[in-house]
Amino acid sequence: MDQALKRFLKGRTPLAEEEMDWSGGGLELVQTRYTYALDEAAPPPVDLVTSVRALLTRGPNIMVMRDPGGEHIVPGGRIDEGEGLLEALKRELLEETGWTVGGEPALIGLFHYHIHSPKPVDYRYPYPDFLQLIYGAEADSHFPEAMEVGGFELGAEFRPQAIVQRLPLSLGEAALLRIVQEA
Repeated sequence: MDQALKRFLKGRTPLAEEEMDWSGGGLELVQTRYTYALDEAAPPPVDLVTSVRALLTRGPNIMVMRDPGGEHIVPGGRIDEGEGLLEALKRELLEETGWTVGGEPALIGLFHYHIHSPKPVDYRYPYPDFLQLIYGAEADSHFPEAMEVGGFELGAEFRPQAIVQRLPLSLGEAALLRIVQEA
């Protein structure tokens, strides 16, 4: 494990840990989810961040995304070359949900991935560890025409928290939902 990542994660308590299989069986990894307090002095090692995501709210409602694998509550995606973290987050949310973000998104958590399988040929991301940052953000304006057509995401809609709690969320998503509800 990268030394900067090891220092950053030292003393943190995981919210959830799950084994995953990505790329149709070619990438076996473990995902560990952590909270991130706003008053923390140590930022995560940005060179290991591959994408940014958000728990997007609109008042008491939570954005729910639908993709070919089911539903989830953390829209977002990869950071383009030369793009800042918040710039990437706002672009990804607009492309996937059609919503802009009001105010400044707050970092509330992170997903740490550790790949157990051999490094795939042509793999261009940090290996064997990488991070996805999770922000809390409030939706502002809706521009459905800005949504990516033919992308991975099939739908996006706000639902009341009580309904979202009953979805078959991953352990980590359920933990992040609790953080938002407690705030």
